[in-house]
Amino acid sequence: MSMSDQTRKLIRRLYKLTVIIFIAIVIIPYSWDVANRMGANECEKETDSKLYIGEMCYLPGNDAMAFRLYDAETGELLAERTYKSPYPKLFWGGDSVVYDPSGSDGVGYVTLPPTRWDWLRARLP
Repeated sequence: MSMSDQTRKLIRRLYKLTVIIFIAIVIIPYSWDVANRMGANECEKETDSKLYIGEMCYLPGNDAMAFRLYDAETGELLAERTYKSPYPKLFWGGDSVVYDPSGSDGVGYVTLPPTRWDWLRARLP
């Protein structure tokens, strides 16, 4: 039993609608975030124990910040986060660096050393 032409057309329309919704919900906001992070300015770097360098930058257009963690020896980007904070300050601990003390539920810090997931996320545009 084959599908009718009308059913095929309906499936194609639903597929196109799904793609449009995906673009509207995922791609457009992500593109905005990428453009925003590229405009980071007034960056300040802070070193801890000669292993890592933390960098905090202001993002244009709002009170958001970008936190970036680098390997002190190679300069490789290890982690990157964006967050809202009017008072940027890093707190280095033995097994983590806190970039947003008001964050909760695992948000607001990066474990040291960063995870593979952190490394992968830092490579995405």
